[in-house]
Amino acid sequence: MLLAVQDRTTFRSTSRTVHVYATVQGEDGRLVADLTRDDFRVYEDGRERPLTVFDNTPQAITVALMFDMSNSMARYLDRIRQAGNAFVAALGAGDRVRIGSFGQEVAISPLLTGDRSVLARILDEELWPGGPTPLWYATDLAMTSLEGESGRRVVLLFTDGEDSGLLVPGKLAETRRHAERGGFMIYAVGVPRRSLADELRSLAEDSGGGHFLVPSEDDLASTFARVVDELHRQYVLGFASDLTDGKSHRIDVKVSRPGAKVRARKNFMAAEGVIR
Repeated sequence: MLLAVQDRTTFRSTSRTVHVYATVQGEDGRLVADLTRDDFRVYEDGRERPLTVFDNTPQAITVALMFDMSNSMARYLDRIRQAGNAFVAALGAGDRVRIGSFGQEVAISPLLTGDRSVLARILDEELWPGGPTPLWYATDLAMTSLEGESGRRVVLLFTDGEDSGLLVPGKLAETRRHAERGGFMIYAVGVPRRSLADELRSLAEDSGGGHFLVPSEDDLASTFARVVDELHRQYVLGFASDLTDGKSHRIDVKVSRPGAKVRARKNFMAAEGVIR
């Protein structure tokens, strides 16, 4: 009797898709939302890669929203709550947020949700002012809280922009590697009359995120709503990479629209070994 034997050959892919989220602004600073696939060029280590993914429809966002509650930020507590509620009010269908704070301790709610009433309660009850500013530790922990989520993952920080360096010295380099390895986007909003630290602005830019200084306390809510609008109107790009060396590689995104400027992640960590 002859038995049929199934071919159990395992096929292994030699490439993976690298996703890039791009924000495009015109010369007037306004978002440009009408570009097509043909308007974009993506380069991996200087070599142009054809786009395998393109989407310009509004995308749901997953955000860890972190508030600096250090001693220097205590006087902004009421405004912070107002800004947080403006952010929550601007959320769209499918958006999810996890709220945290950092100061004397770093605390992040276990709830990742789009339920506005739950988020409003957390803003009202779970922000505790006081202490130093463990900025990099808080950023790293916020990314860790989103590790199991798929798609675009964003950390939004509201801070006066200076890490105290007291909790975990030397944390910045580790935080940068974490952002690159996981493809996290970092956004930072700074308080009036205080500049954000160069290291924070650099981290935000390299991740494809953004940084904003609020002109006055009255603009806090509108700035947070602006960030939500920007996230919803980003372009989703993707290209196939066959790199398997586990190292950092350069990404460059260019657009053909005259005068337009694009922000996108500048690096990605290649897979290591054979991609299954």
